[in-house]
Amino acid sequence: MNEIGEHRWRPQGRLLILEENVADSQPTHLVAVIGAGPAGLFAARELALNNVRVVVFNRDIKPGGLAEYGIYPDKHRMKEGLRAQFRQILAMPLIDYVGHLTVGAQADLSLEALRALGFSAILVSVGAQGTKKLGLPGEEARGVFHAKDLVYHYNRLPPFSSREFDVGQRVGVVGAGNVMADIMNWLVRKRQVAEAVAIVRRGPAEVKFDRKEFEPIVANLDQSALSAEMARVAPMMRAIGQDPEQAHAFLLAALPKAQAPVSSTRMRFEFLSSPSAILADDSGRMTGVRVDDTTLVRSGSDTKAKSLGTSRVIPLDSIVFAIGDKVDEAFGLPVQGTSFVKATAPR
Repeated sequence: MNEIGEHRWRPQGRLLILEENVADSQPTHLVAVIGAGPAGLFAARELALNNVRVVVFNRDIKPGGLAEYGIYPDKHRMKEGLRAQFRQILAMPLIDYVGHLTVGAQADLSLEALRALGFSAILVSVGAQGTKKLGLPGEEARGVFHAKDLVYHYNRLPPFSSREFDVGQRVGVVGAGNVMADIMNWLVRKRQVAEAVAIVRRGPAEVKFDRKEFEPIVANLDQSALSAEMARVAPMMRAIGQDPEQAHAFLLAALPKAQAPVSSTRMRFEFLSSPSAILADDSGRMTGVRVDDTTLVRSGSDTKAKSLGTSRVIPLDSIVFAIGDKVDEAFGLPVQGTSFVKATAPR
């Protein structure tokens, strides 16, 4: 049981149940939270439950972060369940919300200006807003996209919602996780391109997407091409003790609950393929991707891809990199690798 402002709240799971009114009490501190994704909002809730007044600053108009703009748009129940929790958090009397305001070195409000406002502490929960690139030759060609841009586009986040994404008819998606599956969903069912190719550095046993994420697109999977690809990579899988038949069965496991196809898009996989260069024509438009052939090697309990020294070209009109993100270096905090530097002994 927690007393906050004029109300008494009882936590029940992730929700808060309003119990009754109580006498007003003076907050102990004033804290700024930058970012209104799940991490920032639940942190704000915990602070408010401990009688701390919180101001949440958010880049977007709507709260939710990737819970609002990163989940595939047809997952209505999941999104609305999260929205209900966020609305309840922002209705707490000790939490104020300021949306459509950016914080950073070149933003509406700098960290220095925010510090000068007298907050007891500033909690940074902005997530990975930067774009991770592989540094490939030709990466600036037209037709090269990052998954986050497309995810924001189909989730209608301004200004991405109004941008045109000319992906053409042959599209490659680099990655093997749920984001790759979501992008494939959009390409197959919304854009209805001619061919969608998942380009995976490692093998079929290393794919990370959930079976349910594959149900919207598995009906478009070219099973003959998959069988041929599995036959090609099977010797390298067996060499490190992997089971190609089991991996093949997983890729087809979504078929019993497959959604009815709405396009003739041909979806296929290119495993053990590491992009090494983007090819473009004289106008700067992408025409294909050169991939290095790889094999699988053990690295402790993990599996890594090792180049075989050969390469081939996959003809494509565009490519989408679904390889994760990094923090925004322009935010104003020191960066190491893809993350902000963390204090070893925070106060």
